[in-house]
Amino acid sequence: MPISPSHRFTEGDLAVEPGRYQLVASSSCPWCRRVLIARRILGLTEALPVSWSYGRGEDGYWELTGSDGAPGIDPALEARSLAEVYASTPGYTPPPTLPALVDLNDGHVVMADSGALLFDLATAWSPFHRPNAPQLYPLDRRLSTDAWDEWLTVEVNAPHGVVTHSKDPEEIEEASNCVLTAFDVVDTLLARATGMEASHEDALTFSDGPGLAAVISVEQYLCGSYPMGSDIRLFTTIQSYEYGGRQAYPETGPSISFWPALARWFRALEVRTDWVGFEERAALGL
Repeated sequence: MPISPSHRFTEGDLAVEPGRYQLVASSSCPWCRRVLIARRILGLTEALPVSWSYGRGEDGYWELTGSDGAPGIDPALEARSLAEVYASTPGYTPPPTLPALVDLNDGHVVMADSGALLFDLATAWSPFHRPNAPQLYPLDRRLSTDAWDEWLTVEVNAPHGVVTHSKDPEEIEEASNCVLTAFDVVDTLLARATGMEASHEDALTFSDGPGLAAVISVEQYLCGSYPMGSDIRLFTTIQSYEYGGRQAYPETGPSISFWPALARWFRALEVRTDWVGFEERAALGL
């Protein structure tokens, strides 16, 4: 973690105050995109403004943009680089990472964990959600979302990051096998739940899958009949995989269409309102 400690929106820690915080994000980053999706579908776009980064600056770190959208001094953060913002944050250890939540009262980065931020926006910020906003972490599905989130982190999101960033061929091979097997698992579970034929079920073992709380929750989506936080966590990684990331896999990973049930789940989310914003479409080449 680039900051220590990383705060949370809990009693005695960060206060939930619309307009007090600035989200720094890059639409090319799958970890940022999970927070951006939640922010849009929950109706928090005005309560939580965004400062955009479109790439690396001369210092090698994420550069910020001016009011004209070109690289320059961000008007809210009064900084040209994300490193400048992190520099004043107590407990900061380089490198600076995205997404970053900045408290505008003192200019400090207070959260840099996308999973924690996604969860807190879905729960602690509920008084400011739009009317009829979806419950991304409903209490009656918390065991399922927790089980899925833990499994996805270990079996999909973390190893995909290894494949796309590591220079070690053996490390890449191991991580690639982990991700592709996980795709087999999710495809199988979604196929069973929706009456489709699972394409790669025969090669799987019980140890490949997530915990029972995750398995029994699967319907059209991972935790029920509508998408929740766990679906967001998987969706943005598959976005990264499908739109360029699979080129980093040994012998190039197959298109998501290789997993029919998983592909149907992904395409159904991709066309939902506010799941893919303008900035993300541009970054992904859509």
